[in-house]
Amino acid sequence: MTRWCDMFTPRQLLGHLILVEELNRLKPQILAEHGKERGRAIVTYLQFVIDKGLDYNSKQTRWEYTRGIIKGTFGRHDYSLKWTFGEMIFTGPQSGVAWGLSQVLDAYRGIAELVKLVHYTYRDCDLPVEIHCGTAASIDLPDRSVDLICIDPPYYNNVQYAELSDYFYVWQRRTLGDLYPYFRRRLTDKQNEAVANPARDGSTKAATETYERMMKEIFTECSRVLKGDGVMTVMFTHKTQDAWEALTRSLIESGWTITSSMPVESESAVSTHQMDMASAVSSIFLTCRKRDTEHQAPATWSGFGGTGVARRVREAVRQGLEEFQTLRLNSVDEMVASYGRALRVLSENWPVYDGDEMVSPIRAMNEASAVVAQYQMERLTDGRLRVDDLKAETAMALTLFGIFGMGEFAYDEALNLSRSLNISLEGRDAGYTVQDGMIGINDERKGSSRSRDDEEIGYHAPLVRSGSKLRLVKPEERHPKRIEDPQTEWDILHGVLLAYREGDVPVARAYLERHAGGTIRVIMDLLAVWAAEIADKDLKREAEALLFGLR
Repeated sequence: MTRWCDMFTPRQLLGHLILVEELNRLKPQILAEHGKERGRAIVTYLQFVIDKGLDYNSKQTRWEYTRGIIKGTFGRHDYSLKWTFGEMIFTGPQSGVAWGLSQVLDAYRGIAELVKLVHYTYRDCDLPVEIHCGTAASIDLPDRSVDLICIDPPYYNNVQYAELSDYFYVWQRRTLGDLYPYFRRRLTDKQNEAVANPARDGSTKAATETYERMMKEIFTECSRVLKGDGVMTVMFTHKTQDAWEALTRSLIESGWTITSSMPVESESAVSTHQMDMASAVSSIFLTCRKRDTEHQAPATWSGFGGTGVARRVREAVRQGLEEFQTLRLNSVDEMVASYGRALRVLSENWPVYDGDEMVSPIRAMNEASAVVAQYQMERLTDGRLRVDDLKAETAMALTLFGIFGMGEFAYDEALNLSRSLNISLEGRDAGYTVQDGMIGINDERKGSSRSRDDEEIGYHAPLVRSGSKLRLVKPEERHPKRIEDPQTEWDILHGVLLAYREGDVPVARAYLERHAGGTIRVIMDLLAVWAAEIADKDLKREAEALLFGLR
C-alpha cells in the first residue's frame, strides 16, 4: 500500500495541503460571486492548478538533464522507485504554483479558441451536439442511429488507469467532493474498468477473460447503435500477442470485420516507457464494419492445394510489409502492424477452421509473425538468406529468434509456427541426429537433475522447455559435443561465437573454415541477423566486432 510519505516529502505535502485548504476557504466566495455553474468551473480549474503541482512536485518526478526540466510523476505508467527527484518552489512569480496556473490558463485558452466558432454560430439556439458520459457497454442511443464510432479502448494490461487516477482523485475529492456527485466514492471505480488486472481478478487468466468479456459487451453495444453502412475505428497499442488476441477475439465474435489497418506513430521513442524496451511506438488504427453473419459459411485454414485462409494471410502481410517500407517502422511496430493485416483476413472469413479446430486470432498472428521474421532476415542480408534454403532446425530457430528473441514464449505459439513452416517439434532426452523437417527440444535441467551419463553441462537441442514455455538456448548453454560436431548452420553460428570468446577472431575464423565448408556465406548472414536482432547490448557489440573481424 502506498503511503503519503512514499509519494511526497514533508515540505511538498505541507505545500499541497495549504493550497487545498486555501481553495476550500475561497470556494464559498467564488460560488457567491460567480453563481453555481461558473463558480464550480472556476473552482475546478483552480483544482487543476493544484493537480499540476501534484504531478510535478512529488518524490516520483525526474530531472530531465537534457532539457533542464522536471518530468512529471507520470512520465511512466506506474509508480517506480526514484533515486533522485526534482522539486519546484512553492512561492513567488517563478514558483511551481505560478507555472501550474499558466499551464491551466494556456490549456483553457486553447480549448476556448477551438470552440469559438461553434459558440458564436449557435449562441442564440441549442447546440447540435450531445455529450453522454457513461459506460460504452450501455449507450443511451437508438438502434442504428450513429454514423461513426471512434474508440480508443484500454490497452489490455499496459496501464491500470483507475489505480493511477487515485493519485489525483484523493486530492480532488477534498475540494470538489461537494460539487460533483461521483466524488462520493472513497476511491475510483476499479471493478467496472475494462482492463486486464490480475490483482483485481485473481490471476492472469481471469484478468484476460474479464477484459475479453467487457470489451465484447462494448463492441456488441457499438454494433447495436451503428448504422448498417457505418464505420468504427479502433486504436490499439500493444506488442504482445495475448493483448491482440483478447481485443480482436472480442471484436470478431461481436460481429465485426476489420476492413483496414494502418500504423500511426503515437509515442515518443525516447520516452521512459519506450526507450530500450522493445516497445511499440506506433498505434494501429483498425477500421471495422459490421459483418454479415447470416450468409457466411465457415472457411478453411489450409484449403486444397494451399488455397485457404492461411495463404491469404501470408499474402496480405507481405503486401503490408512492402507498404510499410516508407514509414520506416522499427521491428516491433512492423510486427504489430502486420497483426492488423492478418486479423483483417481472419475477420473477413470468420469463422475459420483447421479440421475440426477453430482458428484463433493468435494463430493468424503467428502466421504473420513468421512472414515478418522471414522478411526481416531477407532484408538484413539483401535477399541472400531465405528460410527455405536452410536446414529445418536452423530455419525454425531463426524464425523463433526473429519473433521472440531469446525470451520465453508459449509452446502452443511455437507449435502454430512449426505448422506454418511444416517443421515438427521433437522432444529429445539428450544427444540426437538431426533429421529433415524437425527441430529438437531438450527439457530444461535444474540444479543437479541432469543425467549421470551427461558429464558435461549443455543442451544438444537449440530449444529448451520448462513447463508450457520454450526458449532458445544461448550459445554458452550448448553442449560441447554438439558444437564440436555441428549438424546445422545454427550449431555453427553458436560455435563461431563461442570460438571468438575463446580466442578472438583467429580462433573464430579457424572454426568457421573447419566446419562451415561451402556455407560460410550463410553463416556470415546468420551472424549479421544475430547482430542486428539480439537485444542484449553486450552481445550485439560482440557479434558486430566478430562480423567486422571476419569480413
